[in-house]
Amino acid sequence: MINAQLIPHPQGYQRLLLRVPLWMYRAGMGEVANSAKLMILTTRGRTSGLARHIPIEYRRHGSKIYVISGWGETPNWYQNLRAHPEVSLQLGKQRIDARASVVTNQGEILRVLHLFRRTAPFVYDPMLARMSDQPSITPRTLPDVSDRFTIVRFDPIAATSGLTSVPTDYAWVWFALIVAGLLTALILALVRPRST
Repeated sequence: MINAQLIPHPQGYQRLLLRVPLWMYRAGMGEVANSAKLMILTTRGRTSGLARHIPIEYRRHGSKIYVISGWGETPNWYQNLRAHPEVSLQLGKQRIDARASVVTNQGEILRVLHLFRRTAPFVYDPMLARMSDQPSITPRTLPDVSDRFTIVRFDPIAATSGLTSVPTDYAWVWFALIVAGLLTALILALVRPRST
């Protein structure tokens, strides 16, 4: 399993940056976030029972959806889905109820690692190396370290999870229109020739 000390938990601005996809979904731009393979995972809080939303990168293989936990078994979302495996996934406009399970089969783990790294090996190889405490990662070294990754599979289910999706709020459109109008008026006032 991943040593949580290898990758420190984000603080300050890094933490805010990781929340940007959630704000995008709330602003009605979920399709844009989904094009970058970012979904919203909704779990049930293990103590509160309330819906908890987290943006997370995913890969799809057939009907199955996979994620890699960058901090092993320590994140709250991971602990929540272990307590309540029925979750809700938002992939752009699509909502899927699913059952979460931890992947333990080495062949499946390798398939998932290859799904992630094949899109951008120059990004994922250093990231996977750091997560596995290795100097570098290549397709040949992945089998040697595959047991160090925490991977979760989501299998779609017909029953509803009862979890609410991230609500979409278009109020930002009015704010953006007002700001754009004010900026346009300011620019026009600055470039308009003055009469003498």
